[in-house]
Amino acid sequence: MKVHHMALTLDVDFDKQQLQGSVNLLFNRITTSTQLILDGRRLNIASITDTSGRQLEFTQQHVNELQGEMIIIEVGSELTEVVVNYYTSKDAQGLQWLTPAQTLGKQSPYLFSQSQPVNARSWIPLQDTPKARITFSASIKVNNGLRAVMSAANSAEMPRDGLFNFEMEKPIPTHLLALAVGDLAYGEVSERCAIYTEPAMLEKALKEFEDTESMIVAAESLLGPYPWGRYDMIVLPPSFPFGGMENPRLAFITPTLIAGDKSLVSTVAHELAHSWTGNLVSNATWRDLWLNEGFTTYFTNRLVEKIYGKEQAELEWVIEYGRLQEEMQSMPLASQTLPANVQDQDANDSFNRFTYDKASMFVHELESRLGREAFDKFLFDYVEHFKFEAITTEDFVKYAKQTLLTQHSSVISESELMIWVYGEGLPEWFIGPTSTSLDKVKFALKQFGEGVNAAKLNVTNWRVHHWQYFITQLPFTLSQVQLKDLDMAFDFTNSQNAELACDWFRVAIKNQYEIVLPKVAEFLTNIGRAKFVKPLYSELLIAGYRTQATTIFEQARAGYHPSLQVQLDLIFKD
Repeated sequence: MKVHHMALTLDVDFDKQQLQGSVNLLFNRITTSTQLILDGRRLNIASITDTSGRQLEFTQQHVNELQGEMIIIEVGSELTEVVVNYYTSKDAQGLQWLTPAQTLGKQSPYLFSQSQPVNARSWIPLQDTPKARITFSASIKVNNGLRAVMSAANSAEMPRDGLFNFEMEKPIPTHLLALAVGDLAYGEVSERCAIYTEPAMLEKALKEFEDTESMIVAAESLLGPYPWGRYDMIVLPPSFPFGGMENPRLAFITPTLIAGDKSLVSTVAHELAHSWTGNLVSNATWRDLWLNEGFTTYFTNRLVEKIYGKEQAELEWVIEYGRLQEEMQSMPLASQTLPANVQDQDANDSFNRFTYDKASMFVHELESRLGREAFDKFLFDYVEHFKFEAITTEDFVKYAKQTLLTQHSSVISESELMIWVYGEGLPEWFIGPTSTSLDKVKFALKQFGEGVNAAKLNVTNWRVHHWQYFITQLPFTLSQVQLKDLDMAFDFTNSQNAELACDWFRVAIKNQYEIVLPKVAEFLTNIGRAKFVKPLYSELLIAGYRTQATTIFEQARAGYHPSLQVQLDLIFKD
């Protein structure tokens, strides 16, 4: 049986840190089974009935900590709708409840969800798998004058009775179900794009992301009309564990992107690109995540090129390749394939540089071999062919054989396609991206390696991406004198750019440059983005700073999203 629509009715209780209410689930019968099986994790089920209120028998069967429990409902041979009355647990991994003190405004509490990859089941009983695309409606009751927004059609108006109604009439994967409640101001970027965020953040956010409408137009020129009506964003508190989350009609964005110079807005382009590659065509299982992230990472680079120019696009591509090379040094070779090896593991493990950056390199190579015009046609046709479907790696391979390998057999062979998709590491023939814009950075690195003082290096007109490359390409081993020289010249330790700060902290920790430790503690206490937090704790532990890392974690843990808390707990258990 397959759920195809849900109607959600919830009250938001900040005092109990609990969502409570019901969900009507409409399902199709695709077998003769008399049982409807749902996913849940630590949900408190009060009752399950049919639409007339008749009680239905059900059991909750624990599977494991990662998957939670199966909710098995006896529905007989005719029912096509059930009503589940429930409330969430205080430790629901898909929800973060913030106290007023943990917000920017310090006056009101805040709630936001993070359903990806399998955390929707912790706040809604449903079939929580990427291939279970559903439509939904929702009524969310908020009793304290705060605003509720969802991954659906949102309104700038505030209802007087605190009852917010939402509708998503297009089927979306369940990991894109999203809810946020807080003191949210509203500001328009364009007629179809707005930003929600805390009032004190709104002006900065509007300025930083003012090019979003241009990004939408650029994306439409490649893949056709924007398919979701509006593209709104919410800039969340810094405990949001990701750079962004592509929830349809309401992308979730980290405030760490607001650098004041638009240097990190490619993440906004990435979430927008997901509107086609990820939300419109989605992965059927977490093994197939590369179909989302690889095409989207490539597509992001194309948007950056259109809006900010070829130089910046090349720089970002080279840095992307550098991240991939770094992870190739530490990841077992058997895991360096496009399909993620997560059948019996935590779905979070599918989010690595191979499902993102190796997959992106594959798509870039397709463009190079076919030529941009022919590749753009392939990409457009691919999205059109599979729109509103969840597909597997094998679905893609079958489609590629019918299209790429028949229409472009002179430039790509089946064996080459198979090596890219199923092979380990990068194909031996692959040549990584380069950028002449980095020549000046490489020269500065060479001079520094030869003993030239950092203050004498020519860094005129360097962009953030030049600095990123410089920091990440520094020698693995640096002396205290060299580290202090770099810090005095460029003040890396006090950088307000989260990307640069994290890169520098990693270099400094590896080389026992203990001057940075107070700033590292401050950074880890104030920012909850997993991309930064997990590597920094790992570096501290590897470098022998377990006591300091444990102290920081004990102080900062309560401010991290529950899903990140679970991942970090495992790091500290090792």
